[in-house]
Amino acid sequence: MENYPLLFEPITLNRLELRNRIVMPAMHLNYTPGGKVNDQLIAFYRERAAGGAGLVIVGGCVINEQAGGPIFVSIKDDSDIEGLSRLAEAVHEKGAAIGAQLYMAGAYAHAMLIGGQPVSSSPHTSGFTKDECRALTLEEIAKVQDDFAAAAVRAKKAGLDMVEILGSAGYLICQFLSPKINQRDDQYGGSLENRMRFGLETIAKVRAAVGPEFCVGIRIAGNDFVPGSHTNEEAALFAKACEEAGVDMINVTGGWHETKVPQITQELPPGGFSYLARGVKWAVNSVPVAASNRIHSPQLAEAVLARGDADLVCLGRPLLADPELPAKAKAGQSELIRRCVACNQGCFDAIPQMKPVGCMVNPRAGREAKDPGPAPAASPKKVVVIGGGPGGSMAAITAAGRGHRVVLLEKAARLGGQLAWWSEPLMKNDFGSIPQWQQAQLEALGVEVRLDCRADAEMVAELGPDAVILASGASPTRPPIPGADLPHVLTAWELLQGKALARGRVVVIGGGAVGLETALYLARQGALTPEQSYFITLFGAESPEVVDRLIAQGSHPVTVLEALPKIGAGIGRSTRWIVFGLLKRFGVTVHTKVQVKAIATGKLTAVIGGEEKDLAADTVVLATGAAPMDALAGALKDKGLKVELVGDASGGVNALEAIAGGYQAGCRL
Repeated sequence: MENYPLLFEPITLNRLELRNRIVMPAMHLNYTPGGKVNDQLIAFYRERAAGGAGLVIVGGCVINEQAGGPIFVSIKDDSDIEGLSRLAEAVHEKGAAIGAQLYMAGAYAHAMLIGGQPVSSSPHTSGFTKDECRALTLEEIAKVQDDFAAAAVRAKKAGLDMVEILGSAGYLICQFLSPKINQRDDQYGGSLENRMRFGLETIAKVRAAVGPEFCVGIRIAGNDFVPGSHTNEEAALFAKACEEAGVDMINVTGGWHETKVPQITQELPPGGFSYLARGVKWAVNSVPVAASNRIHSPQLAEAVLARGDADLVCLGRPLLADPELPAKAKAGQSELIRRCVACNQGCFDAIPQMKPVGCMVNPRAGREAKDPGPAPAASPKKVVVIGGGPGGSMAAITAAGRGHRVVLLEKAARLGGQLAWWSEPLMKNDFGSIPQWQQAQLEALGVEVRLDCRADAEMVAELGPDAVILASGASPTRPPIPGADLPHVLTAWELLQGKALARGRVVVIGGGAVGLETALYLARQGALTPEQSYFITLFGAESPEVVDRLIAQGSHPVTVLEALPKIGAGIGRSTRWIVFGLLKRFGVTVHTKVQVKAIATGKLTAVIGGEEKDLAADTVVLATGAAPMDALAGALKDKGLKVELVGDASGGVNALEAIAGGYQAGCRL
């Protein structure tokens, strides 16, 4: 399917006409220190509008001093109107509509950022920030609602097309809705009708302030995914009440930030929460509903619309990854779309570090104001790239896009480097889209790609390049442990490449990202697959309790040994809690501060907790790092060639760093 007729069908929200059904939802970007709109934010959203999005929603935009702090876009003061007006003008110039998400975090605000105690419906310890918060008084409730309304008026004065009230993800409106948090005994607590009152009154005040013709939306949690809180059933009731209160769009996302259910990572299947939007859509009469979370391609977006699960689709990180996704889909060039791989490495992992949001597959994301894109080469050169992994391929794409003549040499039968073999066994299938996109882009740019081609200095010199980019990768290392060369000792790479199989009891040496992911891969062996689980559940072959046990009960007892005091080096903050939870769920034993002494047949000797112990080990897996394969660099330089190293060949890097390095290398040529 390449036409996507539903995706590109216009839709009207109140009197706001959108050119298509694609919404870029509000995303905190860390681009506005101090809260003021700046060139970085404007350039970022201008490019998404130019790429064809129908509606972009900026935010969250804090409505008062207690809402979230100075790191968020501000809409709390009339002095913010001028910057928001410039932003609206830039987006409108490119044909998109623009909204502001009205943000009030309540108990989710960090005390350090707001300079005081956070507020909520009731006193409690925030499950997200761990700060103590207090209850709003009746007078303060009215004031917060008035702040929502005043912020909406500022958005209208700035020339924005709509506002979206934030009522999802565990923020203040959720804290009033939830029976888990709301323990009030006044008109705002107790029954569901009372708990909905704060949000509905907020909608009414916003509507009264902006008038009947201005578009007002609300973003709600389709299911809190927090024990003791709301499910999709209550979300649908609230949505119905919001419709009656006068909203023009209901944007349905997943659960709260403190939930133990993954919301946006690879563990959530693509489009995995569209059923939440469907539950809401079935409850309302006519107000348009938007679906959110992991709708990562135009094909999936079209399917969500065709099923009737929603009237609009939210593409957040997909438009971070490729601002031109809508334009490419409409032009029948879906194969050229850079797909979001749900890694969080460039985006959500940046936020707790107070860094600006970026993207693994799009090195320009967030840098549009400073980097308008690679400039055409003043003098085209002949460039040879050695290695077709993510870094090498990105270097070739960038160089060719600038007009250089590029030859790419790859020793394997396919592009992708490590991504070509570990994405599937580690259940990170979206990573496989990176080499697919890169191959399509290389073909479109006319790059000569030679697969099954093992490069040497003589061959490269004969090609007569003006520059060489060496992206030859790395190889796993074997530590100097007695017995490390025994037949039952394997590297993580050998296992994940399918070159060997584990047997019996497994000990993994190394508790970094590779070691833990490999341990989970092994622990899953023999557990029910998704297909088995579906079959057994659909036909009632086993009780739910048995299925719950068997989906996390594999064939191999797995133990991880880590020399450092902590495990998880190389795993981002936004995903490590999932990995750690899965290790526990699958019964993986973890030891830290371990010194491995020797490996023998059937056992491993190590110092654990200051005591030397023998561990049963039918298979030992080494996940102890990798060394750059950079030997060719010297030989190439001896031939008088100019060489730049990229990716693992330049030292231990991850895919984000490799792709960024390849992009930068291509720009420097």
